[in-house]
Amino acid sequence: MFSSVQNYGGVPTLHINGQPVPGFAYITYRTYNARYDDFAALGCRLFSMPVFFGTQTINETSQIPPMAPGIFENEEPDFTLFDADVEKILAARPDAWIFPRVNMSLPKKWEDEHPDDCCDFGYTERRRACFSSDAWAEETKRLLGIFIDHVEKAAYREHIVGYQLAGGNTEEWFPFDMKGSIGKRSREAFAVYCAEKQLSGTEEELRAFYSEMIARRILEFSAFTKEKTERRLVVGCFYGYTLECPSYTSGHHALRRILASEDVDFICSPVTYAELRPVGVDHACMLPVDSLKYHGKLYFAENDTRTHLSKAPNELPRYNTPIWFGPEPEKTCEIIRMHFSRALLHGHAMWWFDMWGGWYTDDRYRALLGKCREICENALEADRASMAETAVFIDERAYAKDGATAALPYTIRKTLGYLGTPYDIYLIDDYPAVRDKYKAFIFINPVETNRTAKAIADAGSRGMAISPAEISIAPEAIRTFCMEQGVHIWCERDAVVYGCGSYLFLHTKEEGEHILQIPEGITLTDCFTGQLCTGTIDAAAGTGYLFRMDKQV
Repeated sequence: MFSSVQNYGGVPTLHINGQPVPGFAYITYRTYNARYDDFAALGCRLFSMPVFFGTQTINETSQIPPMAPGIFENEEPDFTLFDADVEKILAARPDAWIFPRVNMSLPKKWEDEHPDDCCDFGYTERRRACFSSDAWAEETKRLLGIFIDHVEKAAYREHIVGYQLAGGNTEEWFPFDMKGSIGKRSREAFAVYCAEKQLSGTEEELRAFYSEMIARRILEFSAFTKEKTERRLVVGCFYGYTLECPSYTSGHHALRRILASEDVDFICSPVTYAELRPVGVDHACMLPVDSLKYHGKLYFAENDTRTHLSKAPNELPRYNTPIWFGPEPEKTCEIIRMHFSRALLHGHAMWWFDMWGGWYTDDRYRALLGKCREICENALEADRASMAETAVFIDERAYAKDGATAALPYTIRKTLGYLGTPYDIYLIDDYPAVRDKYKAFIFINPVETNRTAKAIADAGSRGMAISPAEISIAPEAIRTFCMEQGVHIWCERDAVVYGCGSYLFLHTKEEGEHILQIPEGITLTDCFTGQLCTGTIDAAAGTGYLFRMDKQV
């Protein structure tokens, strides 16, 4: 077995044994309630599954009970559940490809015995591991090595195509204390960090350090995994929620370090949770996804798409709030269509996170997802490179500065979603390398940094800077600016539009007539109905249309 991420169809694409494969996968936390058979019947061959080193909550903020027993709770590791879960997938799909989500959080016993290696405070009353602790990192690698050795010796070895390394709060590398992972070891490590970099130890430098340390640990664990697998398999992680988690306490603002590493092949995040994911709104990426593509990394979107079948898993107040429940089936289908189309047209992969099991068992969802998987497979040979003529930039380091406005990225992403034309989004670090590809530039500027100021000056009249003072700017104003730069606007009213070399997607904000400005020589065919688009669509609000785009020769 050999897996890699290589450019194919104009975008980074998962390859298994040298062949490109559809980035369409399934996972559930509750493997006893898994619907592997359902997704296998849809043609899905790629699966993930949860693995836990310790029997601890995955979420210190909600204290949800542990999902499953940890492998390393006792003196001898117990792989019984993991092996059985692999066999469940293989029973549903004997030729399945599996990439485990490995939650490397240590057993409670280790943390209790190493108080100096834990945070000063817990999010609740209990202290958890501090990411600056070398002892914690070494123990994590030791257990990871035992786990990988077990997989490498197993009969199912050739079905394991990679590893998603998870840890921290909610498995997404958030600090357990939700304050930056502050403790005795972080103070020691920060002193060394400042000495090595000849820093004075300012508050801004400390805030940046929190992210630098998490990125360092992710790279350390990824390099270890690559070494253990002789670099045969892809390795990835959650990280870099630049646009969703602007607080420096998240530790997610050293994405540039991850992108520079050869040891990380894919990076993941859920789809945005903004506004509880209604129809009629762009469900944007948490990450600057085009920086990932530029650096050759595959982005995996976690489509934990709620449906009318999503139920509370327990009585905890956190899991009985609106974010956990989906709308009626008709709107759910539109959201599924949007989440799928966003992944397809932005050139990345996705997994459908059936979190508690049974979220997609309705025949309407199965039929839609089956068609989506078919489209995803057929699209492998298509041109999936972005057609965007507008680029958006943000500096992740801005959030370490005083005065950074957390509301700006949320609000502006919604506004940008209504441009009526596609846009790409990058870290500001990549501006010099990609500037010649675009006609218009938009700079999200929560607090101006030297890098952003330099790029704004370089862009000149082709650039628009949006600071907290412009947070209420209307989509029409940005659309007009883009038009003045010569950007092709596909729909001249507020609407969500995605586009790549072979596909176009429209999702309506409001009811009424939507006129698509289709360039001469282009035909659009609805991927779900097969109908030819005339250019005029009379649509209800919150309705999506995915078109195959063909160019006449």
